[in-house]
Amino acid sequence: MVHIDKEKCIGCGLCAGDCLGKAISLESGKAEIIKGCFMCGHCVAICPSEAVSFVGENYDMADVEPVGKGFGIDADTMLHAIKTRRSIRHFKKQGVDKAELEKILEAGRFSPTASNAQNVRYIVFSEETEKLRELSMAELRSYEQDEESFRKVFPPPYSRDRMDFSDDNFLFKGAPVIILTVSPHTVNATIAAADMELQAVSQGLGMLYVGFFVRMAAISRNIREFLGLAEDDQVVNCLCFGWPDVKYQRTVPRKKLNAIWR
Repeated sequence: MVHIDKEKCIGCGLCAGDCLGKAISLESGKAEIIKGCFMCGHCVAICPSEAVSFVGENYDMADVEPVGKGFGIDADTMLHAIKTRRSIRHFKKQGVDKAELEKILEAGRFSPTASNAQNVRYIVFSEETEKLRELSMAELRSYEQDEESFRKVFPPPYSRDRMDFSDDNFLFKGAPVIILTVSPHTVNATIAAADMELQAVSQGLGMLYVGFFVRMAAISRNIREFLGLAEDDQVVNCLCFGWPDVKYQRTVPRKKLNAIWR
């Protein structure tokens, strides 16, 4: 729940004015919670006197940090970082420390979600990556000669020509870490995945999206049981992380911008 410390509240009205659900009003010169809300946190973020807090076991006010100037990243530097991002398919045979992974997961945890649902969870493979690889490749190979099963999992425009059934590392490219985003909301999970990639790249790591595995996780009973998924659980993204064993020297051209200015 949202708590307002009346001694700290200066009655500026910023929290009430920025509350999407109109759950806060000024009463006798002090902010007052007048109804429930979906805990978006704007009131906490905007209060100049730190009078607003969340109370409850699901929230920890130790998460709160002061905001610097803007995002703290120069705009041109940010755009250049996005332009230089590449999918990594060659990883060093070197593990990734848990502390590095926790930073990446924090980027996902703090990513925006529709209606503040915060309904994205993560399955992290750092010790059992080999088990997932073996199971996934066995599943993929079972489709090699079975056209019906293959098309059930990989409808057009997927093609066998894009797959190497003989390569044990075809799916995950030998990455030491695999993180799956699980959510009923594909946009929420994908925003989290994109932010996690930017965080990983800032730490010197590389990442690859593995769409083939996402397709398999939607269909394969063996994979779903191994992951411990409920019937309505959806694996939205499969992210491979590791230290890149390749260095790119420049950005690449893209198709011309397709935008309508009105």
